[in-house]
Amino acid sequence: MTAVNTLLHEIQTLLAGPGVSYTSASKPWDVYEGYLFSLATSTASSLGASVHYRDVDGNIVNRLVFRTSPGQLYSSTHTYTHAVVEFDRAPALEVHLGVQVQGNSGVLHECDVLILPADEAELSRQIRMAPRGNKCLLAIECKYYTASRVGIGHARNFEGLHSDLRTARNLFVSNTGTSSVVKYLSARKRGYEREVVPANVNTVGYTRGQIREAFKIYLGKTAPSTVI
Repeated sequence: MTAVNTLLHEIQTLLAGPGVSYTSASKPWDVYEGYLFSLATSTASSLGASVHYRDVDGNIVNRLVFRTSPGQLYSSTHTYTHAVVEFDRAPALEVHLGVQVQGNSGVLHECDVLILPADEAELSRQIRMAPRGNKCLLAIECKYYTASRVGIGHARNFEGLHSDLRTARNLFVSNTGTSSVVKYLSARKRGYEREVVPANVNTVGYTRGQIREAFKIYLGKTAPSTVI
């Protein structure tokens, strides 16, 4: 089974039902982002959240259409899909793929996977402006390489992204990695998980743990009586 087909199979398993716009001909780095999106939504489900999928017009969908290049959350050029995550006694969240977010400097940055409050996402759609990074719950940077490895340059870029976005949490996830990247990001207390692929249950578990912690912090602030 090819890497793309392995990722596709895992996405279908994690989503448990909905079809996706990816095919075996899709680029592996695009499908990898979809894999992390699916990992985020399934983690929410495992914590008791209700998860459903909508397009930019608010329609519930059963086939998920994912971006393969960065765009605006509010774009209606295509009916791209996002997830709506609802925990008891807490305001709803949304999970988006490949959307631009406004940093503290006013500069727009691409977020491969973004979790943000539904009201911030709705404001973005209403006023047609990128959501504010400092209002977002979690941004996940995804790197997938087939012929090279994630290097220190990627780590430095992620550090700059983290500094400007000011999201509550940021996470850097890759299918490869080097010790220099680990050292660089660990020294700065940045979330990084390497070699995250379906077959590696340990790194997938660590990544789930990071996502779970983001949800836990959010629920602690918005729904103090919720225990997870």
